[in-house]
Amino acid sequence: MAEGFYEEDFEEEQLLNRFQTVKDRVEYILKRYPNARNSDFYLTILYIRRFIPELARYIGYIPYEVIRKYEGLFESIRRSRQYIQNTLGLYPPTDPEVLEKRMKREKAMRKAIAKGEL
Repeated sequence: MAEGFYEEDFEEEQLLNRFQTVKDRVEYILKRYPNARNSDFYLTILYIRRFIPELARYIGYIPYEVIRKYEGLFESIRRSRQYIQNTLGLYPPTDPEVLEKRMKREKAMRKAIAKGEL
């Protein structure tokens, strides 16, 4: 039996109030939905469905078994975008805020690597 998106332990508002941080929300999902431990994509879908009502209304029920078939594809898409933009220098983000955030993350990562933290 698939894990239930629609089985509610709490009212939506209670969930939003009870779990304030992303970490707490992810922990709730990982505890409640064991298959989310195996798939970042499934975890993300569950997070949206539970904690971002504005987006949740656009996402219908997707069984874990279906998501599992495509799990590697989503990471490949992200890595391909990253390679095309960062290595080839093509098609940069059109939103200056996205570009700025990515540059800050890259700088922090390089600094951590230089310090031997990673």
